Amino acid sequence: MVAKYLNVVWQKVYKKKRPWKKQGALMILVALASAPTSLYLMNRYQFAIDPQNNQCLPPYRIYLVDKFDKTPVRGKPFAFTSKYIRVYGKGIKIVDAVPGDIVSVTPEETTVNGSMVGEELRLSKESGHSEQELTRSGKIPEGRIWLMGRTKLSFDSRYWGSVSQEHILGRAYPLW
Repeated sequence: MVAKYLNVVWQKVYKKKRPWKKQGALMILVALASAPTSLYLMNRYQFAIDPQNNQCLPPYRIYLVDKFDKTPVRGKPFAFTSKYIRVYGKGIKIVDAVPGDIVSVTPEETTVNGSMVGEELRLSKESGHSEQELTRSGKIPEGRIWLMGRTKLSFDSRYWGSVSQEHILGRAYPLW
């Protein structure tokens, strides 16, 4: 029954073949129409994959990065470049503080404007600093943002401080 149906569909679709010139012209027309759209989409969007065993933004591993949306929004994930992320040079973290916010880092917790956004400093030894060296408090200056993951093992602004907004690659949308 299914084979008979597929045979009927096949005959209707491929009943009449187009001449070579018409088929070629149609293919060129489709390519010319789709090229600008494809170029725009490839220029604006990029897929990002988190290959780490210890994710900093669980449960997501795959993100769509909008490279045209670079205005930091508190509480939203953004892709960025950093000299502190040795292997990849790029990362995705949540913007937890924007210019004017007060950030306080202690060995027990990290707060932004008095609200806790992170716990502990488990990676202090790996970062080459003591917990006392990382303990600090201050106002985020203009042109900088504070980026953090959502786990205790996230290597983020607790260890390397605020990041220049020039390093933002774009807003990251979690897909899966």
